[in-house]
Amino acid sequence: MGSIANLLTIYRIAAAPVVAGLALAGARDAFFIVLIISLFTDAIDGPIARWTGTVSRLGARLDTIADGLTTLAGLLGIYIFHHHAMSGEVLWLYAFLASYGAAGLACLVKFGVLPSYHLPLSKIGAVLAGAFVIWLAIFGYSPAFLIGVLVVGILGNFNSLVRTFQLKQFPTPIGIEPQIGPS
Repeated sequence: MGSIANLLTIYRIAAAPVVAGLALAGARDAFFIVLIISLFTDAIDGPIARWTGTVSRLGARLDTIADGLTTLAGLLGIYIFHHHAMSGEVLWLYAFLASYGAAGLACLVKFGVLPSYHLPLSKIGAVLAGAFVIWLAIFGYSPAFLIGVLVVGILGNFNSLVRTFQLKQFPTPIGIEPQIGPS
């Protein structure tokens, strides 16, 4: 568990409540700084794991937990700081959260784990979400940008849900040999 990639992922798990706390405290600048650092570590932990040969089932699962916590903490802060401007996008936000929950719950029920598929559409959604957060911190709120991010996120969640229903067993992360017997 002590690989550099896993330590970056554990940082994101630990930082998520800090991000949420900063939002609840009204510390907008600190919220965005810690959130952007978390998004940056999310972007580099996977490549570091592959580069150092430390890809693991545990790392993939920790990454999924960190992604979820970071997403929820970030959305909380964005809502707290921009709820007055988001009234037209709230249904999109609810649709994203419902699809995110459905994708996670379906995989949890079927395989006993949260999805960690890292599908291309989900990666595109993550990059767009990061770009939106940076845009929001520097230039301010953009309803069209947020809707675009949420639509890509909803499509990515739907893709994850479909993948869960298609699979007979949960996939092994790239670079890890499948285990025989219980994991």
